Amino acid sequence: MVGCGEQSTQAPQQTKPEVAQTYVGSQDCAGCHPVEYAAWMGSHHQQAMQPATPETVLGDFNNAQFNYAGITSSFTRTGAEFVVRTDGVDGELADFSVQYTFGVVPLQQYLLKSPGGRLQALGITWDSRPADQGGSRWFHLRQDEAVDYADVLHWTQPSANWNFMCADCHSTALQKNYDASSKSYDTQFAEVSVGCEACHGQGARHVAANGKEAAGDKPELAILPLSSQQKQLNACAPCHSRRSQLAEGFLPGSHLFDHYLPSLLDEGLYHADGQILDEVYVYGSFAQSKMHERGVMCSNCHDPHSTRVKIDGNGLCTQCHNPAGRADFPTLPKANFDSTEHHFHLPDTAGARCVSCHMAAKTYMVVDDRRDHSFRIPRPDLSVSLGVPNACNGCHQDETDEWAADQVAQRYPGNRAPHFASIFAAARRGEANAETALVEIANNNAQPAIVRATALSLLVSYDLRGSSMALEQGLRDAQPLMRVGALRGAQRWSAEQRWRVTRSLLDDDLLAVRIEAVRGLLRAMPALTPSHQRALRPYLQNYLQTLALTADVAEGQSNMASVHLALGEIAAAEAALQTSLELNPQWVPAMVNLADLYRSSGRDTQGGDLLDRAVELVPDAPDVLLAKALWLVRSGDAQAGVVLLKRAWQLAPANSRYAYVYVVALHSVGRSSEALQAADQALALRTDEQLLQTAFSIARDANMPDKAQAYAQRLKSR
Repeated sequence: MVGCGEQSTQAPQQTKPEVAQTYVGSQDCAGCHPVEYAAWMGSHHQQAMQPATPETVLGDFNNAQFNYAGITSSFTRTGAEFVVRTDGVDGELADFSVQYTFGVVPLQQYLLKSPGGRLQALGITWDSRPADQGGSRWFHLRQDEAVDYADVLHWTQPSANWNFMCADCHSTALQKNYDASSKSYDTQFAEVSVGCEACHGQGARHVAANGKEAAGDKPELAILPLSSQQKQLNACAPCHSRRSQLAEGFLPGSHLFDHYLPSLLDEGLYHADGQILDEVYVYGSFAQSKMHERGVMCSNCHDPHSTRVKIDGNGLCTQCHNPAGRADFPTLPKANFDSTEHHFHLPDTAGARCVSCHMAAKTYMVVDDRRDHSFRIPRPDLSVSLGVPNACNGCHQDETDEWAADQVAQRYPGNRAPHFASIFAAARRGEANAETALVEIANNNAQPAIVRATALSLLVSYDLRGSSMALEQGLRDAQPLMRVGALRGAQRWSAEQRWRVTRSLLDDDLLAVRIEAVRGLLRAMPALTPSHQRALRPYLQNYLQTLALTADVAEGQSNMASVHLALGEIAAAEAALQTSLELNPQWVPAMVNLADLYRSSGRDTQGGDLLDRAVELVPDAPDVLLAKALWLVRSGDAQAGVVLLKRAWQLAPANSRYAYVYVVALHSVGRSSEALQAADQALALRTDEQLLQTAFSIARDANMPDKAQAYAQRLKSR
């Protein structure tokens, strides 16, 4: 086995595969499966990661140079060794040996050997496209920025660490093996690239039995056939999804949610209508589609061994979408979709391609075009109302969104179907009228589970009884994504209500749901009764063991600190936060949490510098401004604190928490009239009982009986 790595302690009930004993490598599959093996050879999976050799390295290492951010990097080769001379962790030029290639087309990255068993992905990347397509050149992944050695995005930083960021998906049966005491890795894998056993499971027993018993009375000796949609998604989604890893040791045939937690359609990852925004890969998009709901499998379109699409051009889509239909998908409308009557473009042009309209692409990593797999109908009307992109203007860039909407309306007259986009956009803005609509989406079984789960998660900002019923129903849903979304929405409940309603999910069948449940109750722990705190403690201990998987990154250490704090382990929490800042000196959450720990342990003065650094790094983060403002108030400079509180509220005007603290602060410095003006502005966006009660108290104390009566009436009507 080869490697470099990081250690991970696994979650309870999870076991690591005994790699040397149970995996044989793809070459041992070739004898009985020559066709599949031949298709796999040369595929993106087979070339996901390879030792750096003259055959695998595509980049120009013939004394080539590349200038970026004031640094001239050079690329040379001595025999079979490839060397990059570039700025290291201290900003000084040094030589680094290329250990592996990473990927192949349309770009190839290089993994450089670094201390502590680390492999780091160089930001300077080879464009492996042909020269006539703009390729055959070096470029930087952050070409529009100037990333230097002190930046968290520099190639020497944890953000570019292979062991943590990349290895799990580019190799087979990875074990990170991070040692927290030495802050080093001994990462190992069964096969350097994505091999047969990554998808079909360990092959040692199957090979030893020559495959003969597999078809007889010993099915346990068979490799896993990916013959259903769920089996394929469980095998593909661990890598082809935006997700967090919860445990190592994933085996094909396992449930995705026992090792990973896929993202919902969260702001910053997806547009309000579910289109791809950040690098979200494929699963979250496909999960929104009608194809997913009808049972379409990855292998209906992609050859699983070569990874290429099975048919080039529109034939890929018309294998199902045609006048005759397809027997295994009987609900398909039967029509000639590959016609000008459908797509309104000249044949054999870009506009006549099915994917141009229904799988719009976005470019990531400068040159890598990836298509949205939600297979959506273009909705330029949503671009007009919400500013989301649409496929029409993706090509017709010289036209307006209004033009595109008019074109679609002329060709397809009538009202467009309602879309969750407008509701999600309103909920993201905190608009009060979105709550009832979110409930309707969550309760609508015709909507995809990922959409319904996202609606449940957005209910966290609301408090009507009807939406509480929707959350309780979501907690009991058979779909794990629904339970996860409902648990996130349940964060709005009081600590004891959260305990009463969500505690059963601490023992859910799936690790991802259990983790989400314990996270929610972790935040509520200080307000729980002593008996409930005692009952929660074993789950927090188990959660700590799960978090050990991410002990090598700042976020993981911050999460561990939160658990230690809940358990009353102050010294351990402080140590974890200090380690977090050692791993990433710019990790703002650790700065804020450490400053708060200082406050709670009587060392408030030590938090000021931390909060100053945090505000400097993220000057427009409301939570950070709030923390610094409260520190100023405690330090006796309430007027300066009020200034920051106003900024925090203005940055998130629909968030009642910021409005409440700002209103209270204004009143405390004798500016009661301004406090009520701010309260009225916030209450105009959404009604919040705590803010209403506060406004009533201020009006009453300030001898404003008319305003006090108006607030009292609103409170009574709730």
